Amino acid sequence: MVEQECKVSVIADWDADGVVSAAIILYAQHHRGKFPLAERVKPCLIPAGPRSIKKIAEEGLCWDIVVILDIPFTAEVEETIKHLRECGSKIYYFDHHSSTIEAMRKLEDEYNVFVVVGRSPTSVVLQKFLEGLGVKLTPRLREFVKAVAVLEGGKRKPAKEEVAPGIINLAASISKALNQLRDEQAWVKYVKWVSNPLPFEEIKVKVPSREGEAGKKSLLKLGMEISSESDKRIKEAAMNLAMSSRNLGYIKFVDARGKWEGRGASALASNIYKIVNMPVAVFVEKDDGSRLLIIRSGKGEAEKIMRKLYESGIVEDIGGHRNIAVARVGSDVTERMLERALRRASFEAARES
Repeated sequence: MVEQECKVSVIADWDADGVVSAAIILYAQHHRGKFPLAERVKPCLIPAGPRSIKKIAEEGLCWDIVVILDIPFTAEVEETIKHLRECGSKIYYFDHHSSTIEAMRKLEDEYNVFVVVGRSPTSVVLQKFLEGLGVKLTPRLREFVKAVAVLEGGKRKPAKEEVAPGIINLAASISKALNQLRDEQAWVKYVKWVSNPLPFEEIKVKVPSREGEAGKKSLLKLGMEISSESDKRIKEAAMNLAMSSRNLGYIKFVDARGKWEGRGASALASNIYKIVNMPVAVFVEKDDGSRLLIIRSGKGEAEKIMRKLYESGIVEDIGGHRNIAVARVGSDVTERMLERALRRASFEAARES
């Protein structure tokens, strides 16, 4: 259930970058009383994705101030922002996805949104912005920002040895666990834990035992367990799907429709990429019937190829980064059309490299 009784609402992505970014705002607002309001208030914390964010508009929710974090600009995001502006919300938007960077002028001019974007992960962009306002993050927050930068890369990716041991794995496990759980309460608990200026403490949540009775388990331990189970399942599926991949120019194509269900398609694409050792495009179908294409590469080809597919009208709503791009395949696009466009786009991207 989405909360409404608060002055500030923080809407952020489910992954580690979204969690850490939300934790930074929670710390700056609740613990420091610095941003976005110059007073200490508890903001509402809401996890969302580039398509599920539309529930805000569908439920007619409004707040005085809304901070959107690490969610690529899509048609659903635009509809939500339009709704929020109509009900008088002041909107801040921090992100690093290409679609948001390209929509920056539109967001500022048409919707009067305060936009801060960059090529580094959103938590890094946010840290620099708040430091400019005199808000110094806690050591825990700074470590998690560096861990996210290692996981997601960016212009200034720190070396692994610069991050405290275990934090990278912990940040990765948070992403994987939340991707599988999609539990709003668990997401909020992670955000609060990362933002807490006090020493590390246990977070426990209710989970069903094998006998079906509710018990309590450490949220961090649960996250590690789910992450481990997810990794094993994804690696097994990746091995099987890699064998069915086909060459389309300078990219491998994997049609995973009917062969992969649930979340974790981006992780699946990354695992297939490691096996085939060349750019890979994975075609999946979601529970709601939408079709997604995930392209994974190692030298920036993913973003280039996906951009060409977007320009040719094959895909829409691009998200992701230089080496892992995600987009929705147009409803009228056939598999044959997609394959032809992928072949052509891979050749063009190779010529430009």
